[in-house]
Amino acid sequence: MSGIDDDIRADFLIEAGELLDRLGEQLVDLERTPDDRELLNAVFRAFHTVKGGAGFLNLTAMVALCHIAEEVFGMLRAGQRSMTPELMDATMQSLDQLVSMMAEVAAGNEPTPAPETLLAALRAHAKTAPPVAVVAPKALAPKPKARKPAKASPAADPVADPDGISDDEFEALLDQLHGTAPVQAVSAAPASDTISEDEFEKLLDLYHGNGAPGAAIPVVVQGFDSVKAKPATEVHAKPSPPGRGENSTAPTAETTVRVDTTRLDQMMNLVGELVLVRNRLKTLRGKHATAEAFAKSVGELDHITRSLQDAVMKIRMQPIKKVFSKFPKLARDVARGLGKQVDVELIGEDTDLDKNLVEALADPLVHMVRNSVDHGIELPAARAAAGKPAIGKLVLAAVAQGDHILISVRDDGAGIDPEKLRRKVVEKGLMDATLAARLTSDECLQLVFMAGFSTKEQVSDLSGRGVGMDVVKSKIVALNGSVSIESKIGQGSCVKLRVPLTLAILPALMVAVGQRLLALPLADVFDVFALDETRLRRLDQWQAVLYRNTTLRLIDLQQWSNSQGPSSDAPRHVVVAQANGERYGFIVHTVKAREEVVIKPLGLGLRGLAGLAGATVTGEGRVALIVDFPGLVRAWSTRLHGMPVF
Repeated sequence: MSGIDDDIRADFLIEAGELLDRLGEQLVDLERTPDDRELLNAVFRAFHTVKGGAGFLNLTAMVALCHIAEEVFGMLRAGQRSMTPELMDATMQSLDQLVSMMAEVAAGNEPTPAPETLLAALRAHAKTAPPVAVVAPKALAPKPKARKPAKASPAADPVADPDGISDDEFEALLDQLHGTAPVQAVSAAPASDTISEDEFEKLLDLYHGNGAPGAAIPVVVQGFDSVKAKPATEVHAKPSPPGRGENSTAPTAETTVRVDTTRLDQMMNLVGELVLVRNRLKTLRGKHATAEAFAKSVGELDHITRSLQDAVMKIRMQPIKKVFSKFPKLARDVARGLGKQVDVELIGEDTDLDKNLVEALADPLVHMVRNSVDHGIELPAARAAAGKPAIGKLVLAAVAQGDHILISVRDDGAGIDPEKLRRKVVEKGLMDATLAARLTSDECLQLVFMAGFSTKEQVSDLSGRGVGMDVVKSKIVALNGSVSIESKIGQGSCVKLRVPLTLAILPALMVAVGQRLLALPLADVFDVFALDETRLRRLDQWQAVLYRNTTLRLIDLQQWSNSQGPSSDAPRHVVVAQANGERYGFIVHTVKAREEVVIKPLGLGLRGLAGLAGATVTGEGRVALIVDFPGLVRAWSTRLHGMPVF
């Protein structure tokens, strides 16, 4: 990778990465509708464009693979070959190889060539695919002043369009530029200032430097002056600036965000208003303004700050489609390897959430999708015997719920037997038989999230249901989220994730427990009431109180936080909040106010403690700990019973 400019490489990684992301969806759709002309063109163009960028960067392995794939899809577009399952498998493997190569390029390494078995399989589907000679260009030739048309048919009528160049002629020109055919002069009568879309795309290869070494190619195309390509042996990649080189770390696509300019304009306007209010406050301070005038300015400042905060959050937002788009191909690959069939439906792809959350959710969702296909959806014969369609159904859905987002992965497979889980947890010695017998069917289902419940020590490529689900849950909890599972035997299962829209700002209810400040996530809070000490009861080692005709289990935050409370006769309050699908009462001393807090990570001394999700600094300069309700309930249950509540 020596001599390659990091900025150019970063641009290539962004553009090619987006193309490959879309390519996975397009290939799955193409497998359903193999005669779809638009899809064939889109797939061809993706391989073609990635090849061009890779050729400019002298990434020979990527160029070679893309060239063969492009050759095959050129034949498919021309109707010279039809799509087959074997060809689709080879194309999917090619995509996987390109993604791996992209990761190597991002790490600053030369991409590993594709396996010869894969290249041979692709060549078997193509007319010819001789080796591609790639030499990095010294500089791009001046871009011709030609107007690219909106759309044009490659097969131009010589009578209606005498200035056109035939499709075969331009294909021949493309081969010459790639060094795969004898060099010949291709000419067309100069006249019109437009060329077809395909001609424009193919001509770009000339400026990517993919011509045969030492060959000078005279080209005269409609509307162009004579262009003579320099011998490829004379061209070199743009030299790296001082301080950059082979060992420098390449920036990745994940470090950038594309922003709509209207959002930037909105932020700029808000910053301008913020400056005006600041100036007004400085003026009021100098004039000893009245309390009313000062309060009005502070109110304006609060409004603008909230609006600016919202604008910044929107800039960080990305559609969850960035993650969802990978799963049709993933599910297809897993299902095909198991002899199964699956149809993936995506719902709510345009739902926005924090960029960091989009990235953090990728691994847990991959694991859940694999589980559903591997151990949820049955083989076609078993589905037919159960009166189901041979093709299984997998639905990924996302929906915004206030300041949280609910993501579900649902399959119509065999479902999970809660009684088997009950027996298994006892057999593995993770729970006493008496305690296990008292679990409800729904509580049994949540056992799959229990650490050590899996029979395997590590997650396999085709994970069984329950394998590593404790890791999935820990990752979701680390995002201040929660996860649960629902299932019916013979009808399927559904895993639900609930995560905040952003990891930066949290609406919280500020409370005091003794001298300690705590921030309770407001989205999970349902009610607050004064505790009548005379109505306290014991329920299975829990403190409980009657609340709206139901028994509410209580957790005393004073004991949990090990803080010294006020005098014994001071009133206490109960904050009713939801954790793991159930409501609990959290006993506090004082309920202060609602605030939007900025989440800060915990220090090393507190990191990993059950029931803590982070910390924040209040307007008074005090540190408040942010409570993680599900983690706190699990820790409290373990303290009482020696077993967690899921």
